[in-house]
Amino acid sequence: MDLVKSAREFISHWYLRYLVSIELYMVEPWERVVIHVIFAIFFGLFWYFNYSVIVYSIAHIRDCPSRAYEML
Repeated sequence: MDLVKSAREFISHWYLRYLVSIELYMVEPWERVVIHVIFAIFFGLFWYFNYSVIVYSIAHIRDCPSRAYEML
């Protein structure tokens, strides 16, 4: 039970630091939810970009024969 309590305090501490650092502790609860949704959308778009563009590009570069590098 002590482990659960310490984990909960740890998460609570870092959540408070997060709210203070981006100044969300001052806004209304509904505004906080909207900002969290916007952050989630940006994170999702960032993940999609990395997965679809960067990972595909790296895989494509690795599959190219060595002669293709000379053409660049």
